[in-house]
Amino acid sequence: MASKNRWGALLFAGAVLVGVGAAWVLSTYRNPAFYGSFVPWAGVALSALAFAAGHFSYPRAHSFKVYLIGILSGVTGMGYFVLGMLMSGGPFSPVPAGFAACAVLIAFVNQLLVLFVPSNVKYRSTVRISFAVAGVEAIALLFLRCLPAVTDWTRALVYDGAGDWPFWIGLAAAAGIAALSARLLRDEFHLGGKLAGTALLLCCAWMAKLFPQSESHAQPLLFAGALVFLEIGMVVHWFSRMEHRISYDPLLHIYNRNFCSRIITEQSKLDTRPPFGVAMVDIDHFKNVNDTYGHQAGDVVLFNVAQAVQNGTAPDGICCRYGGEELIVFFPQKETKELEPIIEGVRTDVEKMKIKAGRKSITVTISCGISHRSTADQSVIDVIQAADKALYKAKEGGRNQVQTGKTSASDAHKKTRKPREESREIESSGDKVPAKEKKSTRKIAAATEDGARKTPAVDDDGGAPDDTPSARPKTQSIPAKSKKEKREKDE
Repeated sequence: MASKNRWGALLFAGAVLVGVGAAWVLSTYRNPAFYGSFVPWAGVALSALAFAAGHFSYPRAHSFKVYLIGILSGVTGMGYFVLGMLMSGGPFSPVPAGFAACAVLIAFVNQLLVLFVPSNVKYRSTVRISFAVAGVEAIALLFLRCLPAVTDWTRALVYDGAGDWPFWIGLAAAAGIAALSARLLRDEFHLGGKLAGTALLLCCAWMAKLFPQSESHAQPLLFAGALVFLEIGMVVHWFSRMEHRISYDPLLHIYNRNFCSRIITEQSKLDTRPPFGVAMVDIDHFKNVNDTYGHQAGDVVLFNVAQAVQNGTAPDGICCRYGGEELIVFFPQKETKELEPIIEGVRTDVEKMKIKAGRKSITVTISCGISHRSTADQSVIDVIQAADKALYKAKEGGRNQVQTGKTSASDAHKKTRKPREESREIESSGDKVPAKEKKSTRKIAAATEDGARKTPAVDDDGGAPDDTPSARPKTQSIPAKSKKEKREKDE
């Protein structure tokens, strides 16, 4: 079952592992050619990959946040590695002292920007806004690199140690991004952990002077590590989104019938061992709502009722759409007597609701049926059938009420248990055969033997031998009455 808290704590822990790996590489591998040639080109490739991943993420994630951070990270990475490292010698002018720090600072700004933009934006607007912001950042990076006289202020970002105030900018930015993501992105499919982890690696890149023997190597390696982690986070986010689409109803924002079927067949992580409670919920006279107010108003009513049921049964219950206007709520380790006050409270809440659909205010009621699994012989289907019968009892009793039902094992379970209890296992040729089956086998064998005796023998030419009864001419016996009628006819 998908976790309700999807900030991305495990993903954030992955950023710590990436940082530890970068520190290990710095301490063991000190080849200048590796950091001067391989790391910059790898950074360019990772930046292009981040740009492409962001651009092609929309059909999979449909998130402006993901699209924007991919595009901006690609542009910032290109500026850092191309303008700041690959164009640092030969015919190119010297790189300004504060250019690298400015590039990292822009990356921090990108993280903060993504926290505050909405997730759901139309595709065309998403592309236009993202490319407009990316264009502004690309121009800013070109100015910082090519016009050092205009950007002398960037020298103020250069620090000598922890005693200088610029040293703490990275730490403050990373801490702020982590805190804001925990508050604003608590349920965004691990996006909060991705942004916080990327900010952590950028913080390490900002504080590269903590590695005095390899300061020039540490910052580009950690910046590349931040891009690697960002792309891993995108993949995790995509898979989480796809799982959400498979398991969630887009209209009601609860679990859908597909996830419900996984619980029924006991293929989900939900604990279905006894006791296991089930509540069936149905909106009374919902067809009248659609006919009177229209289907759009009906969707609004259905959404509000589903949210009321989900909020009223959380955190113990798992609410799913069962079909149409019917909902089902699963309660692990709950009995019927424990569910009655919970479902009664939900029924009362729905009855009191005034649902706004345009200028109209609609009130509806619900009928509920409850049952629970008390033994392992009872399947989840048995519990649902019992709860469904209780629901119909509530409908027949006048609606807007809660009824309970007792679960009994299905006929299939009973039929499989009875032969097992009545049969007696005996050993024959190393196999155990029930007594009834052996008796039937003996009868079949005896019948086969009798049939073999009655079957006429066959000679070599395919006919019956001369001494067998079948070889003699057969005379047809005529009843006495028929003989008398024939004689009278001849006379």
